[in-house]
Amino acid sequence: MRYLEDRLHLPYVYAKCEMRNPTGTHKDRVAGGLVLAAIRDGAVGVTVGSCGNLGVALSWASRARGLSCTVFVPIRYRHTRSEEMIGLGAVVVARGDNYEAAVKASRNFARERQLFDANPIGRGGRIAILAYGAIVDELIAQCPAPLGSIWLPVGNGTCAAGVYARLQHRALTVSIGVVGSAGNTALTASLARGRLIELDAAQLLETEVNEPLVNWRSFHAREAMDAVLRTGGHFCDATDEQLGVASDSMFRYADLRVSPAGAAGLVGLRAFASQLDPTSAHVVILTG
Repeated sequence: MRYLEDRLHLPYVYAKCEMRNPTGTHKDRVAGGLVLAAIRDGAVGVTVGSCGNLGVALSWASRARGLSCTVFVPIRYRHTRSEEMIGLGAVVVARGDNYEAAVKASRNFARERQLFDANPIGRGGRIAILAYGAIVDELIAQCPAPLGSIWLPVGNGTCAAGVYARLQHRALTVSIGVVGSAGNTALTASLARGRLIELDAAQLLETEVNEPLVNWRSFHAREAMDAVLRTGGHFCDATDEQLGVASDSMFRYADLRVSPAGAAGLVGLRAFASQLDPTSAHVVILTG
């Protein structure tokens, strides 16, 4: 990305465009694996709690395989992509004030109806982590210089955990940078404190910009913290204004339409560019 290379004084800067997946986000990588696991289990349907992206991806993958899909979304969230889910044949249920409450409702529903629990906890989380590892394989195949750093938005930290797991499997040392929403992401708050913490759900401030990054409990915080700390990586939080600037700059200079939350990794890359190795490739994962 020439405009970033010039401004950051780094010769190898790239964007991994996950918004070009079938339903527009990196969640498509996970949804296929979840549906295949449900089929192997003999389940007739799947359920998940979602702010939007995983719900749409799972609705799409379920329809393709003939499974039912029920998505629980937080009542007060504004950009849940519910109409898209319904258009793909899913049942959408508004439940709970926040993402974690929607997940809890979905998990209860899975037990009651004997459906496949596609939430990023337990088995569903392990499937997601494995699926996200493919990002590393693709970057290695595509980047002309050795990987130096990978930058990601974070909520639950599942994608960061998956990237780190695959780097470990391939015995590669690549720093991982993560960016959350200022004051609203349990993972980055945990990194700042130096220990695993949860936030006060009542104090979270969701907006139409930051919703995908907001949670009081990051389900894969421990694994994602390891991803950052053990690779010598970096972390920071972004304001809504910074997320908007990142999204606008991707469109203005690279003709890439990416959501503000999906462009969060760019905020981190800009913040720490002066500390990065100029002989390596640095990649921003644009998640949606």
